[in-house]
Amino acid sequence: MGVVRATGERLGDGQSIKLVNQHLCSVHITAAAEALSLARSLGLDPAVVLPLIEKGAAGSWMLSDRGPRMLAGTDVEVTSSINIFVKDSGLVASAGESCGAALPLLTIAHERFKQAAEKGLGDRDDSRVIETWW
Repeated sequence: MGVVRATGERLGDGQSIKLVNQHLCSVHITAAAEALSLARSLGLDPAVVLPLIEKGAAGSWMLSDRGPRMLAGTDVEVTSSINIFVKDSGLVASAGESCGAALPLLTIAHERFKQAAEKGLGDRDDSRVIETWW
């Protein structure tokens, strides 16, 4: 039986994989917030829409995990803060810049997390990024 490697072959690959993960987390959380905000703008109840879409083709772990907290309000339990995503999405942006990767979706997500922090939500759950729409 061979050795299973969780990372690449080079020193530092694990850190790079973490950056890729944080890119997707940042984008997924902000996409979920934007989608629930769209539902609200269309006159739909986001609490009704969420269970209808989370198990379909547009569903994701982040939508199912963060969506309910987005709808619950500002004082939800903090599992990961806005400030963590300001930091992490900033690290991803820096890494992308240093290697010449175009990251337009990450740029938008990073700006939303920074806006949430500027609104005083930095220590709140990262799901509160939705408040940059509401």
